[in-house]
Amino acid sequence: MARQHWLDPLARKLLQATGDLPPDPVKAKQTAKQKAKQKLSAPPTPAATWSLDVNRATPEQWQQLPGCSEAMVDVLMRLQRGGVQFTQLDDLVLLLNLPNDLVERWTPHLVFRWHGDAPVLPEQPPLDLNAAAPTLLEQTLNWPKPRLQRLIQERRLKPFEHLADLQERVCLPPDAVEQLIGRVSFGARPSGPSLPPRG
Repeated sequence: MARQHWLDPLARKLLQATGDLPPDPVKAKQTAKQKAKQKLSAPPTPAATWSLDVNRATPEQWQQLPGCSEAMVDVLMRLQRGGVQFTQLDDLVLLLNLPNDLVERWTPHLVFRWHGDAPVLPEQPPLDLNAAAPTLLEQTLNWPKPRLQRLIQERRLKPFEHLADLQERVCLPPDAVEQLIGRVSFGARPSGPSLPPRG
């Protein structure tokens, strides 16, 4: 009798597999539940998340990012209009002084796509453009003398706030600004928000 009990479930499974018997109703329910559970726990596909091309994004796209202020968008748009491009996340984080929580929330959406020939990233320590001595500026930046003199004159009038401010006041070409991303800082400036909105 025990042998017959052992064979019955096996025979039943075989007949269900060949389609001669319908599946057990309890098992069918469990399978449907398991499938639904797997569907819910499945990670989102890349199509489910949106992305933003850092070097071509519109103000509206930037504003979709949590915590992206109008002042940040203003600086990014000014640099974009000036032809400046970003090659990596660190440069953007440094420019906007982003806190870690925003970096984590922005990262999945940011795409750093270079438009044109990619530049060679220099490895140099940050240089404070508002406080560095003229001789140090000359040695580090390797700029033409008229451009260097203009930088020194402009910073005497008012400290630079960020790269966009520097580009506009010193009339820098895009490639010169790109070489400064991640290499310079603007430490000696008035207290207050680092990226004040323009009036």
